[in-house]
Amino acid sequence: MKKRKMNMLSLNRDENSNLQEKIIKTTKLKICIANCYLPIVICLLLIANCQFTNAQNTITLQASIDSALNNNLNVKNEKLKADYQKKLISTGANIPQTMLNAEYGQINSIYNDTRFGIVQNLNFPSVYSYQKSALKSLWKSSNMSVALKEVELKKQVRQTFYTYLFLLQKQKLLQSNDSMYIGFLTKATARFKSGESNVLEYTTAENQRAQISIQLNQLNTDMELLLMQFQLLLNTSIAYIPSDDNFKMDNSNTADSNVIGNHPSIKLLQQQKQYYLVNTRLEKARLLPELTLAYSNMSIKGVGADNVAYGYEKRFQAAQIGLGIPLFFKSFNAKIGDSKLEQLMAENRLKTETNLMNAEWNKANAQYSNYFKTITIYESKTLNNAQLIIETANQQFANGDINYIEWVMLTNQAIAIKNEYLNGVYNLNESIIQLNYLSNK
Repeated sequence: MKKRKMNMLSLNRDENSNLQEKIIKTTKLKICIANCYLPIVICLLLIANCQFTNAQNTITLQASIDSALNNNLNVKNEKLKADYQKKLISTGANIPQTMLNAEYGQINSIYNDTRFGIVQNLNFPSVYSYQKSALKSLWKSSNMSVALKEVELKKQVRQTFYTYLFLLQKQKLLQSNDSMYIGFLTKATARFKSGESNVLEYTTAENQRAQISIQLNQLNTDMELLLMQFQLLLNTSIAYIPSDDNFKMDNSNTADSNVIGNHPSIKLLQQQKQYYLVNTRLEKARLLPELTLAYSNMSIKGVGADNVAYGYEKRFQAAQIGLGIPLFFKSFNAKIGDSKLEQLMAENRLKTETNLMNAEWNKANAQYSNYFKTITIYESKTLNNAQLIIETANQQFANGDINYIEWVMLTNQAIAIKNEYLNGVYNLNESIIQLNYLSNK
């Protein structure tokens, strides 16, 4: 029995030994295979990363503006309207149709005669001149509408472009804060498990990180919506992402409020005022007589007044001129009065818009000056102090010199400073964009 047990133990040891050897060999084989495929996997990951990077098609501000001006549907539509108005200029001399008539029968005697005639009605020449001037004025107004659409589009592109860059900076700030609170949460969890702190510290850290996560999710959604709006403005098949080394705009605008007179909205109102002035003259010109010109050619068979007998081969002709004088002036005077009122309203709109844009210019200049001073203070002192607060708070918390509540308060204070700086830059950019818009840039 003892020998049998010994043999059994010996067999079990041999089997275990063989099993261990098989496991070792299998493990070595898997490691070898993994080492062989590892470079391939790394290459595939690098290729995928390159493809993802290429998929992020970045675009500069100037390229964005150029693309929008060339492709935006609203601008294209305004240009089509301008082309339409240009073609209408040739309709200014809308002369009525020429009337041709022919007669056959007993016109002069018992014999059948023929008569052919041509009649042309005409307005007084000055009517056609004013009609053409009015249509030219409408065409110029359409051109001003195109220019206004373009300057408004530039403003929208700049706002969308720099708003995205602003949100990108917000995202970086939140991600940095998230990383910082992840480290804090890890330490708080370890301290809580070891009994060095209570549940309040752990819960506070967890809540702080949850708040950052909510803000990041909302921010990512806002950025996606903004990119959709950006794509709509550019109207391209390629999805572009705004790219710039500096999310703070440079203000190269040194003009004064005198540039307001060159703004398309002011020029458009000036052109509308000119149109109603010409239109009033046109309505007055319609009071002038209409002209009628006629010519007829006919036969008179038989003996004429000169006692001479005439056959069909002899033709007689006559010319006619007539004047159409308006006898009922009520409708004409009403149209003239309406046009004068439109002219006065156009003048008032021009004055109102000029005053409004001057006020907007002064407001934007004051805002720019205020935000520029604020940003200068942040960049020279406050931002450095905020970073110093974070570094000192982290060091003191690690050394145990401050508790978690003090660390959270100091950290949130520094984060708030950085966040206010970003908001200040955003407001500075908005004031510069408004100045560029008002100066037609």
